[in-house]
Amino acid sequence: MDTGKVINKISNRLRRRSHVIQKSIGITGAQGTVLDYILVEGMERDIYQKDIEQEFGLRPSTATQILKSLEAEKLICRVADEQDGRWKRIIFTKEAEKIRSLLKQEVEDTEDLLLQGISQEEQRLFMDIAERMLKNLE
Repeated sequence: MDTGKVINKISNRLRRRSHVIQKSIGITGAQGTVLDYILVEGMERDIYQKDIEQEFGLRPSTATQILKSLEAEKLICRVADEQDGRWKRIIFTKEAEKIRSLLKQEVEDTEDLLLQGISQEEQRLFMDIAERMLKNLE
C-alpha cells in the first residue's frame, strides 16, 4: 500500500476543486486558503503572520508574499497591535466578507462530497490515524 500516494491524490483533487471557485473570485489557491483561514479564525481571535506561517508550514517570506497580494486585492489589511506596535494584526476587509459565503459554501460542499458514504465512526478513526501520521512526520 502506498499511503503517501493516496494522500497526495486526495490533496491534489481537493486543491483542484478549490481552484475553480477561487479563480472565479479572482484569487489564487494559496491566497484563498490563507484568506479562508483569516476569515474563520479572525472572527474568534487576533491573527498575525506567525499564525499563518505555523498553520500552513510557510516560510516567513512566502507568508509575506501571500499577505501582500491579499492586501493588494484589498481583501486584508494589517494594523499595528494595540499592546505592541511591532506586531501587525491581520484583519479582513468588507470586500473579503463579500466572498466569505462563497468560500464557506465551497468548503462545505467539498467536505460533504469527501465524506459521502463514510460513517461517523469511520470519520473519527480516519482523523485519529491522520493526526498520528502528521505527528510522526513532525
